[in-house]
Amino acid sequence: MDATTRIAAGGNCLLGCWLIAAPFVFAVTGVARWNDILVGTAVALVAGYNYASVRSRRSASATGAGLVAILGCWLVVAPFTLGLEGPALWSDIVAGTVMTSFGGYNVYSLTAADRSPSVRSTAE
Repeated sequence: MDATTRIAAGGNCLLGCWLIAAPFVFAVTGVARWNDILVGTAVALVAGYNYASVRSRRSASATGAGLVAILGCWLVVAPFTLGLEGPALWSDIVAGTVMTSFGGYNVYSLTAADRSPSVRSTAE
């Protein structure tokens, strides 16, 4: 795996940790607090696993990276459905957008690495 995959997985792990802390920083209560804590925990665990796998030269999980991308999409929508306002709203939107981008890149790079290079993609 390349360094970009490792950086993307590590970045998602850090974003997951931020999501765990963000409800306490912004004094969010109720369902929105638990949403950020649970999503952040899931992202930190899955992205941390992928980071550790790539760092130890094992294959990372494309399914896990896809889950992180889906959870990132949920974070973009969740503030509007859960009634967040102000900095907490923007924290979730920015974290979700970056998380989706990093997770999507990891899914693409992991599945592209699994494809067979037997088919030539250029015309001769």
